[in-house]
Amino acid sequence: MAQTSTYPIQCPECKSQQDEVLYDSLDVGKEPELRKQLLENKLNRIKCNSCHFEFHIDKNLLYHDSKGGWMIFHSPSTMENADTAIEEFDKVLRDMKELLPSGQELPPVDLVLTRVELVERIFVREAELDPRVIEYVKYLIYTQNLDKFMPENSALLLNGQECNEENLCFVVQDLETRKLESLLHYKRETYEDLVELLVQDGELSLIQQLFPGPYTSARAYLIQDEI
Repeated sequence: MAQTSTYPIQCPECKSQQDEVLYDSLDVGKEPELRKQLLENKLNRIKCNSCHFEFHIDKNLLYHDSKGGWMIFHSPSTMENADTAIEEFDKVLRDMKELLPSGQELPPVDLVLTRVELVERIFVREAELDPRVIEYVKYLIYTQNLDKFMPENSALLLNGQECNEENLCFVVQDLETRKLESLLHYKRETYEDLVELLVQDGELSLIQQLFPGPYTSARAYLIQDEI
């Protein structure tokens, strides 16, 4: 079930303060209406009691799909401060493991830094795609299209609603204007070949060697590599 806490919140418009109950974690397998609220940006949204200004609170949130058997931890941060988010992620994992019965393992838990990444990762997991392989596909698309868009200025996002049996669909977003500029299609058959090549059971897989650590981002990898 969902977990909430009460937080003192200051309105960014009039600076008045009020206490608000915000979500710390949610299980959409048990409360599917919370998924809809999150996708519509209505979750952890506040209306100021004084000036009636509405705004969203960006905070740590554990998204759990108990039916699908996976979790996503959203720790709002920038790529430059990813180390802090990773520390918080590690603490959350330790706390959850301590609560598990002996011998039981955690389901897969992903780390994302932005709300856009959270929404995209939900679609990736719901489509039963491998998040690391999807990021590797993005890496390939970026490196093959550097004359059209650069990772410093553009984000590649999986468009889960446009994917089909033949193609995966990615959208290019201009990070300055936030506008969606173009659509790119990637053959699902090629994606499945990459899964067979890069993902193996047992030993450390090739895809984990390419994208180690809990935060997996082709864009971050390319930017850091260039630096």
